[in-house]
Amino acid sequence: MTLIDLRDRLSALPFFAQVRDETESLAPGMALRLKGTVGSLPAFVLGDLLDQAGGPIVALLAESESADYLRSDLEQLFGSDDRVLFLPPTGHEPYDPEQLTDTLPLVQRADALGRLREGFDGILVTSVEAISELVPLPERVGNETVTIRIGEEVPPEELMERLTGQGFLPVEFVSEPGELALRGGILDVYPFAGGYPIRLEFFGDEVDQIREFDPQTQRSVSRLETARLVPNLGAEKYTASGHVTALDYLPTSTPLALFDSQRLVESAQERFEAAQAAHAARLGEVADGEEEPAAPESQYLTGDALSTLVESRPVLLFGTFSGEGDLTVELQATPQPSYNGDLKRLRTDIERKSGTQFVILCDSASQKNRLWELLGGDLETGKPPPADLVVESLHEGFEVPEADLAVYTDHQLFDRYHRPTARKRRKARGGLSLREVKALRPGDFVVHVDYGIGQFAGLQTITVREQKQEAVRLLFSGGDELFVNVAALHKLHKYTGKEGHQPKLTKLGTGAWDRLKARTKKRVKDIARDLIKIYAARRASQGFAFKGDTVWQRELEASFQFEETPDQATAIESIKEDMQQPVPMDRLVCGDVGFGKTEVAVRAAFKAIQDGKQVAIVVPTTVLARQHTETFEKRMGRFPIEIRQLSRFVTTADQKQVIAGLGDGTVDVVIGTQRVLSKDVAFKDLGLLIVDEEQRFGVGAKEKLRKLRPNVDTLTLTATPIPRTLQFSLLGARDLSLIQTPPANRQPVITEIHTFDRDLIRDAILYEVNRGGQVFFIHNRVQTIDEMAAMIRALVPDVRIRTAHGQMPAKTLENTMMDFMDREFDVLVSTTIVESGLDVSNANTMIVNHAERHGLADLHQLRGRVGRNDQKAFCYLLVPSVHSLTKEARQRLQAVEEFSDLGAGFNLSMRDLDIRGAGNMLGAEQSGFIEDVGFETYHQILDEAVQELRHEEFAEVFADQDTAPPPPEPTVDVEDDVFIPQNYVTNPVERLNLYRRLADLESAEDIDAFRAELEDRFGPAPHEIDTLLRLAAMRPLAMRLRLPRATWKNERLFLSIPEPSDDPYFHQKLFNPLLEALNGLDRRYVLKDSRRTGKLRAIVQDVATLKDAQDVLARLGDTVDRAAEAEKEAA
Repeated sequence: MTLIDLRDRLSALPFFAQVRDETESLAPGMALRLKGTVGSLPAFVLGDLLDQAGGPIVALLAESESADYLRSDLEQLFGSDDRVLFLPPTGHEPYDPEQLTDTLPLVQRADALGRLREGFDGILVTSVEAISELVPLPERVGNETVTIRIGEEVPPEELMERLTGQGFLPVEFVSEPGELALRGGILDVYPFAGGYPIRLEFFGDEVDQIREFDPQTQRSVSRLETARLVPNLGAEKYTASGHVTALDYLPTSTPLALFDSQRLVESAQERFEAAQAAHAARLGEVADGEEEPAAPESQYLTGDALSTLVESRPVLLFGTFSGEGDLTVELQATPQPSYNGDLKRLRTDIERKSGTQFVILCDSASQKNRLWELLGGDLETGKPPPADLVVESLHEGFEVPEADLAVYTDHQLFDRYHRPTARKRRKARGGLSLREVKALRPGDFVVHVDYGIGQFAGLQTITVREQKQEAVRLLFSGGDELFVNVAALHKLHKYTGKEGHQPKLTKLGTGAWDRLKARTKKRVKDIARDLIKIYAARRASQGFAFKGDTVWQRELEASFQFEETPDQATAIESIKEDMQQPVPMDRLVCGDVGFGKTEVAVRAAFKAIQDGKQVAIVVPTTVLARQHTETFEKRMGRFPIEIRQLSRFVTTADQKQVIAGLGDGTVDVVIGTQRVLSKDVAFKDLGLLIVDEEQRFGVGAKEKLRKLRPNVDTLTLTATPIPRTLQFSLLGARDLSLIQTPPANRQPVITEIHTFDRDLIRDAILYEVNRGGQVFFIHNRVQTIDEMAAMIRALVPDVRIRTAHGQMPAKTLENTMMDFMDREFDVLVSTTIVESGLDVSNANTMIVNHAERHGLADLHQLRGRVGRNDQKAFCYLLVPSVHSLTKEARQRLQAVEEFSDLGAGFNLSMRDLDIRGAGNMLGAEQSGFIEDVGFETYHQILDEAVQELRHEEFAEVFADQDTAPPPPEPTVDVEDDVFIPQNYVTNPVERLNLYRRLADLESAEDIDAFRAELEDRFGPAPHEIDTLLRLAAMRPLAMRLRLPRATWKNERLFLSIPEPSDDPYFHQKLFNPLLEALNGLDRRYVLKDSRRTGKLRAIVQDVATLKDAQDVLARLGDTVDRAAEAEKEAA
């Protein structure tokens, strides 16, 4: 049964017919009260009215959150958002000139006003807060909206001038509403309406194409016939000439559905009075000559004005506090009962009410499958449960005895928080973020794999054999210059070594670079050898093979508070598979802060307990131990499981009791700090060790963890994997699960860098506290933390403030943290003790003082404390003065600001290596090598060393894995113009960015997508781009054949054959098939040694064009692949 079936079933009831009839005859000023419309039934009533009687209809609620839930229910019922319009509040505090605002609500409001003005005839859902902010007159919206159609004649410069006059800001690339960019015949505009920015492509002065594009990737996502370019209608200049409510855009005959109407007028009046007080305060701050702010009456709706609006329209009254109507219609319905996860009682109720059809709406297919079995069905045999399970979403369930119908939601069954479904936002697939992680600037140190360390000196067009090419200019020791063809950019990396370390430039032509690489490889091999021995020992040791999932396991998983993300589901599946193997598990789960790693740990621990094993969870801080204990107790509370905590917060007597319980097996789960690793702690039967944020433990603790591990399944959780843990994973000494999908409705944390500013601190705190939230203020100096708290108290005297730091008595610190979680106060001024894992979902603003003193991983962890529900969150990084920062500190802060995207922790850890250098990566002895060759080259040498060891010394350990070593990176050279013309892409940084991305393309599909992106962003591609893309296509073809170099010149294709010592795999597996493939070509070839290098080359004759060269490489590859397949089948 679908939601459409439910709609049909309910709309057949006499109640619905009565509502339709009474509403149709309802005169303006009359009210119809609808009793008994509990749960999500109002959405069904409004949906039925719209279907049967037409629209528009307005639904007005007291709270923005309630309005969002109704909007969500309606969209689920209609299956789209075209018939539902949502008007959110702006989120602005009245008369605050320096407030920090989010543009998304402004875009949604402008979009809604545009659609209302054009005659919207669906359901408008809004709140008092949103409706009480006055808007421009409908005719003003029409005059200010620029409508553009395909085929229209309008000079792009003229259009740009008009939009700039409306407040649009010219930029290089458009990424925020209110920006525009003109590049040749393409104008990009980000209007304050619609989901995406608009790309207008001109042919002369004629609009040739209109497309929407994704601001992150700059790629087009859809084509349009018409574009509406709407300015920021919330700007004061648009409301100054006249102001109305959004309701005034609709006919007075439009029915108004009021929810708890008695609260609506009070709420509007309270908001107006707050605006009056803010206006009076602002008037007192206005300097001489400064314009006074507009009167509240011109900006906000009064309670009386709302009453007048309501009295002039037909009204439908929903909700308990709705007063009496002129007429009343009643439905005998009751809300969904509360079960608190007690499925036994639910099954009894279903049996007892045998004539009622039960429909349970599940948030996901996995949840449906779990409930299927928990309610007595069997997925394998197809035996159904006693209720209809449907993957649909509504906010609240209900029972309608008259229809013999009970509609329940699974989130209410398990008391889970339910998020409104996100408003439909189309998403572009693929593509790269504009923020290039390792952008090069002139003067930066770079490493060329073959030549050593030089300095980047910009792009330069050079002529080689009468052909133009763009090349990267590098400067080496002694003033030597090297030009690197853009086709060989894969050999170039930004140098990353220790913080502040200036590397020594290489002297070309001396062989020093090759000797340095060889020396480094020898030492790296010694370390890699030890790592592989650990891996081999684990593979050979005997662990415990856990059994499959139990019914209790499914019940626990069904009661998870949120819908699991795809990455979470994959990680959980991998962990279960590992645990069911007889080899001990050692898995690293890397997920951004707040992405649900704890739930993964809960399920793994529960699985271990089901097989009678004990679980130890080791965390770096006492507060985290307490928090994890609470989470585990909450999740496992209904099962007979003994969970205890072991840390300095626990009394000595309790510690003794816990240790005794671990020894005799009466304690199933222990959660604690390093205290768990003490000598006096012994387990009866430890089956699973979970380590949270391992990088935060000291050397001693890590050593103890290692000793606990040999035969015990181990799960390590981390948000920002430090280099060493990351390397273990990459080497295969550990298995890796990445959780990169954010939970539903989680938004990026808006991150900004500011100089220390008292006004900004005051505004940020008041904004958060006024919307019912809490604030973290990080001040990492215990000596001055009380002074800082006193300063904040003086700024915001009405706000409750407390301090916390690690030197407080343990109990005091714990009580403070717990009080903050319980909302006993508003602002926590603390040191970085909150950094690791503290979970306060109501805290959505963080201010970090002296942010320049924190490391990158620390800042990322800190920021992860906010934005843990669906509220927009803010993080302000305060510094004494941006100019006083070291280059390294500035880079670090910019990295955090740039990676505000969710799931950025993994990228951040790679950037952290750039900045701090990887001195501690594989032990201190390696840091000298990393400084000498740079991290990227070191990484490459490490990979090579591991591959060689796998094939030479440990072949039997890796016998079950694919043994082909990675092919060398080939160089492809062609006799043609190879560059992106400057008049095509004018910005040199963007050109270099495109060259570097081109070097990473691996397939024909990638190359086609890249061409489409260029033409989309910059217009039709000139012929030089064809050459460049053919060159890019030849690289993966040469790599497939493991050829180190391919050159096309003088109508011949030169293919360099690797030396046996350089690539033994090639000579064992590919050399003979390649010769046979060459013999099978329809053109001549010769094999001869190069006069210059003495190395063997195959020279194919009669290759007239670059396309022919590409085809020859493709044919050779296909022939060699077929030969390999035939050999496999024969074997």
